[in-house]
Amino acid sequence: MFSQQVEFSQFYAAPLHLNNALAGISYGPRLAINYRNQWPELGDGPGGGFTTYALSYDQHIEKLHGGIGVMMTSDRVSNNKVVQNSLSAMYSFQIRASKNFGIKLGVGGSYNHRYINWYDLLFYDQINPLSGFYQSIGVPNQTSEIPPGNFNKHSFNANTGIVFFSNRYYGGIAANNLVPEKDYFGNSMNRTRLAVNGGAFYNFGRGYEKKFWLSPQVLYVHQNNFNQISVGSLIGYDFFYTGIWMRHTITNFDAVISGVGFKKGILRFGYSFDINISPLKGTAGSHEFSFVFNFTKEQSSLNPKSVQGILSCPYYLDF
Repeated sequence: MFSQQVEFSQFYAAPLHLNNALAGISYGPRLAINYRNQWPELGDGPGGGFTTYALSYDQHIEKLHGGIGVMMTSDRVSNNKVVQNSLSAMYSFQIRASKNFGIKLGVGGSYNHRYINWYDLLFYDQINPLSGFYQSIGVPNQTSEIPPGNFNKHSFNANTGIVFFSNRYYGGIAANNLVPEKDYFGNSMNRTRLAVNGGAFYNFGRGYEKKFWLSPQVLYVHQNNFNQISVGSLIGYDFFYTGIWMRHTITNFDAVISGVGFKKGILRFGYSFDINISPLKGTAGSHEFSFVFNFTKEQSSLNPKSVQGILSCPYYLDF
């Protein structure tokens, strides 16, 4: 038994989760904080659904010819019934192919700790037609399910990725969880996650009026027999932006995602809401917040102050 695979609707604001080759791409130092509350009505309180917290740090180091990054995530299901905590470290080697084109190659590893609160779980065979899951005194009915031998699972895994980018276009491929793992009952599970995404950035207007911008994006994710594609765009004017995406799981239309945000100084803030279109539309959608701080206000590892005149990466890669 595993908790859900962590996914963010604001994937552009969680760069190290999206692809470890993005470490250091906006020069930095950069700090990102992400929070997602998915389907909150599945349980009581703010942690009733699937709640995810993420904290990441990355920066470009010229002497290392690339970027480094670290990321911590905590994924919690239905008030901590199943918890997965991960700590990842990564390095991205950067190739300045030309003044108009760059490549980053990323490698990384992660330590994962999973915990299951078995005695907080409820199973089908505990349902009494008259009283439900509980006896009259509030004690759960007995179950025939056999608990695993260990409620804690510790594992290590490997990740890799590649990113191609110019000052207007961007594309990348990432493969995470490359090492097969076992579930709580000793069954082998291949959790390899393949993510392919790309996008572009366009300015509109002239001179000082060139403040309108558009950033279309697409993300495809494949894991085991699961496929998901998200297509949409950010639309901005000066420091404010909004956006809309459609997410489809190939077999059904999953959700419409709307978002707003701003960038001012070193801070980018974003909020998005998933409007469920699938049969899960009664779960109250999903809320997501992101805070990204780029402390040097740099926008490209290919064009830092020490290497002026090379290349600026697309604006949205600085999220």
